[in-house]
Amino acid sequence: MPRRRRADHEDDSPTPSKLPHPSEPPLDFTSPQSLFESLIAPMTCEEFFSSYWEKKPLLVQRSDPAIQSYYQSLFPMTDLKLASGKGIYFGRDVNMCKCKNGKKVLLPRRGKANYLEILKDFRASRATIQFHQPQRFNDKLWQIMEKLECFFGTLVGCNVYITPSSSQGLPPHHDDVEVFILQVEGQKRWRLYEPLVQLAREYDVSPADKVTTPTHEILLKEGDMLYFPRGTIHEAETPASTPHSTHVTISTYQNNSWVDYLQDVMPAVLEDAAKESVDLRKGIPRQQLLCLDPSRAGCTLSALLSDIGKRMEGRCQLRSCEMLRDFMGNRLPPYLDVDSSNQETSDAPPNLNSTIKLQYKDYAAITTDHVPEALKPSEELMIYVLHALKNERKTHMVSDNEESPPVSGLRFPLSYMDALKTLWEEKPVCVKDLPLENDRDKENLAISLWSEGLLETVPAEA
Repeated sequence: MPRRRRADHEDDSPTPSKLPHPSEPPLDFTSPQSLFESLIAPMTCEEFFSSYWEKKPLLVQRSDPAIQSYYQSLFPMTDLKLASGKGIYFGRDVNMCKCKNGKKVLLPRRGKANYLEILKDFRASRATIQFHQPQRFNDKLWQIMEKLECFFGTLVGCNVYITPSSSQGLPPHHDDVEVFILQVEGQKRWRLYEPLVQLAREYDVSPADKVTTPTHEILLKEGDMLYFPRGTIHEAETPASTPHSTHVTISTYQNNSWVDYLQDVMPAVLEDAAKESVDLRKGIPRQQLLCLDPSRAGCTLSALLSDIGKRMEGRCQLRSCEMLRDFMGNRLPPYLDVDSSNQETSDAPPNLNSTIKLQYKDYAAITTDHVPEALKPSEELMIYVLHALKNERKTHMVSDNEESPPVSGLRFPLSYMDALKTLWEEKPVCVKDLPLENDRDKENLAISLWSEGLLETVPAEA
């Protein structure tokens, strides 16, 4: 989310690029950091985040044939044909849209999406194909995006836009995400405008009288990349000189601002602070909730928040209760290449004399939280080790279920924290040397993490 659907007409798809695909990808997948650096090269990460991130657009032009060929493999039109044979649906997987009189028009399509039907709308109605979360079908996008989720530490989404010649799919608008555009096929002419709302938190179509002179006019060619911050007003059209344009939009940092983080950590901070502060436990003034001017409590609230701020600067422990769980439960699992099945693994669980080492650190996190009341009513804090190793690639960012998926992980007593921190250093360590009081706990920790796929046993001399 593999039987390939037979096409009625083999010539319905645009002719794929004839550039040879390199045997080694031009992007560096050694680490999340190296992958991002190779995306923005020759610019450095330091320069990007100091001068461009959340500030202004960046254009990276690529004339290297290897880069162009690689980008052309990131869900070109031919991939749409393959995906349609696996069962895709209008609304969830694909939409047909066009810009008409400054407004977005969505073609009323429902049910299972047939490739020939999509192609008919694309050609006859001059509609843009908007394909959601193509990383579910394209392995290279999966590899890119799971590394970017490690790099940013938050969810990364993706859409593909395939637009006919002399056409525009969307009106001028701004998004609530940081956007990276990868030009896959053809060319696309972009116009960027000053934001009406800096770092906007909501998607919005910009009124025509507010969109005046572009700050940037850019022609993206195959292999080029364009970045712009959330809130940047933008529109794009396919020039008449190109048969069609395909670009991949990679987006991140939705609901990942300081206000979101504060909303996440403050309930736990207030709960902990109230245990120590009698001022927080005092009752609010009589009829405060009914008061026409509740701001009379402003001075008291300001003093209380000032005290909480001082606690947060000191020994207060911040606990992310929902954002971390949402990220871990919804993110992509690690990319598995063709060589993964050839890696040597030990079928035997570790014992006290085993040398172990953490693996998949980028896909796991340690946090503390209370035990859910439904399981065991208690105010005792526990350690949670959450991970994404069992997540489903086929449902990434498109789950039909409104409820968040369950998060894979384990729960340990607080006394295990030092041992977990030792393992998180990613250095080989003997199980019997873990900083825990008794051998039973040491072996329990090692076996538990090993059973989740987070530990590997290594030769003692490693």
